[in-house]
Amino acid sequence: MSLVTVASLSLTACGGGGSNAASGSSESSEADGKTTLKICWWGNQVRNDATQEAVNLYMEQNPDINIEVEFMDWTGYWDKLSTVAAGGNLPDIIQMDYAYLKRYQESNQLANLDEFIENGTIDTSKFQEGVLDSGSVDGNCYAISLGIQPPCMVYDKAIVEEAGVEIPEYPTWEELYDIGQTIYEKTGVSTCLDPSTNTLLLLARSYGGYIYDDLAEGDSKAVQKHMEYVEKFSQAEFCISPELWAEKDAANVDTKPIVDQTTWNDFPFACQMPTIATAAGREMGMCMHPKPADATAEQNYLKPSMFFSIAETSEHKEEAAKFINWFSNDVECNKILKGERGVPVNTEVADAISADLDDNTKRVFEYTAEAGQITSPIDPPEPTSASEISQLLETITEGLMYGEITAEDATDQFMSGAAEILQEAAE
Repeated sequence: MSLVTVASLSLTACGGGGSNAASGSSESSEADGKTTLKICWWGNQVRNDATQEAVNLYMEQNPDINIEVEFMDWTGYWDKLSTVAAGGNLPDIIQMDYAYLKRYQESNQLANLDEFIENGTIDTSKFQEGVLDSGSVDGNCYAISLGIQPPCMVYDKAIVEEAGVEIPEYPTWEELYDIGQTIYEKTGVSTCLDPSTNTLLLLARSYGGYIYDDLAEGDSKAVQKHMEYVEKFSQAEFCISPELWAEKDAANVDTKPIVDQTTWNDFPFACQMPTIATAAGREMGMCMHPKPADATAEQNYLKPSMFFSIAETSEHKEEAAKFINWFSNDVECNKILKGERGVPVNTEVADAISADLDDNTKRVFEYTAEAGQITSPIDPPEPTSASEISQLLETITEGLMYGEITAEDATDQFMSGAAEILQEAAE
């Protein structure tokens, strides 16, 4: 889809039923004496249905508010949002991701929420410790987390049991290699290794670093380890082939290789486990995301699953803040949402809804509590050049997976390329 088409369609919904409400908080108007708020998010059908039900409840409780919603799947969301932002037509409330928070804040697209927190419009008194920090840039809050979740590994319990192996609560990559070999010998099912920036970020954390600082300072330890793991697993018969990995869309839950048992494992964040289990129609287990055997620091952290931010162009910031407060702190609302966006940040709300959850979501709540006991502080928001660096990593690791370059060459190419990207961004 061309940018011209995107601009004309604004944030037209796709994947999940969609909404054809027109975008643009600058066009927000008073209709029939009501204040109109516009909200956009990405998500699958489960999230879309639950969020629409919650929105309907809010409008019932607040008859002076009219809410128009727009939603789509992850693919293309950020391109479309960027186009709308460039035209100054962002919806009042935007579902925001940690990876994009800083760039939208730096371009003055997001409202500073401090005044609404300080005056109690957004009540944060029951929030999990550190939640406000996760949505802050340079000491000011621009986003309210809608849920918390640690990284994890999800695995197909039936395949693991058939192979007669036991998954450690906190495996190392070295243990995973041996487990993958055994599972393949016993069942013929391949192992997944996520070569993305998320794995690299966690490796850097496992050595006490922050990947973007490491890249800027020329510290290649985490990068080298990452490339060595990609090379080692890719050369193993039991690992999913690069051709099949390219064919599968691991970013889409419905086509993840674990869903059709192409692989027995996957590396999502915790709140995705119930959706994966539903898509697969099978029971899934969870454990900590693997770490290197020589780790010197704790890599686990509680990631904000996603945020709500308010557009700086919104004409109704206070009403938008009231909705975010309700979305975060209302028990009835969160009984509808059922933790689909992660464990609620309000600890009392999380406790109140836990009894009504299905078994998969209860397991996510339990796992998050377990991981929360060992987590270290979250990294700073990613720099604006992060997506370009991620693309570079994808290109280089693809060549590595196909055996076109060595881990050593991949490390050198990525370190030099990333340094150049960061330097250009700083100029």
